[in-house]
Amino acid sequence: MSVHAHPTPRSLAATAALREIVFPTDLSAESARAFEYARLLAERFEARLALLHVIDPGPSVSGMAVPEARRRSMRAARETLERWASGLGCRQCVIVEPAESVSRALVGYVQGCTPDLVVMATHGRDGLSQMLLGSVAESMIRHGRVPVLCVREPAHGVALPFRRILVPTDLSPASRRPFALGALIARAFDAEVLALHVGHVDEGRTAGVTAAVESALPSEAALRDFLWPEFAATRVTARVELGAAAERILETARSEKADLIVMSTHGHDSLRDRVLGSQTERVVRAAPCPVLVA
Repeated sequence: MSVHAHPTPRSLAATAALREIVFPTDLSAESARAFEYARLLAERFEARLALLHVIDPGPSVSGMAVPEARRRSMRAARETLERWASGLGCRQCVIVEPAESVSRALVGYVQGCTPDLVVMATHGRDGLSQMLLGSVAESMIRHGRVPVLCVREPAHGVALPFRRILVPTDLSPASRRPFALGALIARAFDAEVLALHVGHVDEGRTAGVTAAVESALPSEAALRDFLWPEFAATRVTARVELGAAAERILETARSEKADLIVMSTHGHDSLRDRVLGSQTERVVRAAPCPVLVA
């Protein structure tokens, strides 16, 4: 492992901005904690923050209006979000709408306004089994086509602002997708970036095969150079390891007390084809800190 420092280049190969952030919320305690991340980013980047809550209106009766109980729920939700928004030091709006499908409504809103980031809480004791599989977050990542910050409280406690950011990469072009946004966040908070490449070794392989794989691993210098266009203005530590990728990413996030993991879905059009069962899905399922997926 080594620390690499380049002089700042004349121009970055890729740039990103955070001007519009959407925060979908179900008003749960987990979502309230995720709001602090949305607040932090919106205020730091002077972005507009949309607080969005969608309510299933329930069955209609002969075309009658939404029942009074549902109207009361919507009014209470709006009051809660307006209370959250009242302390924000940035532009904001509160949106509370009924919809037959919460996931379709949220994705439709995001597709319509194309924000720079969606911030949402992860839920459940089983990670993706509660949060992603067939759920709102799966729909958002699959169809929203914008970066999604999946928030859960870090195992070492809430750490705001971000101080240590883990950036796993397999050195593929697709893995670069979240780099510009990750670098933007790293620069804004003067965070240390830990770049990680894991050379895959299947269980049960012989020592000779493992040695061959190890000899083919990229150098730490090559890993730093891969991050260089976007992360040039940040402090980057490079680490190259052997093992099962998801497990090594998670172990590194825990041991290094990462405040954020930044990684790509490697997806094209289907989360199910490209993420479920993949390294990204496993990391989001068990991450000890928030994960930015793009």
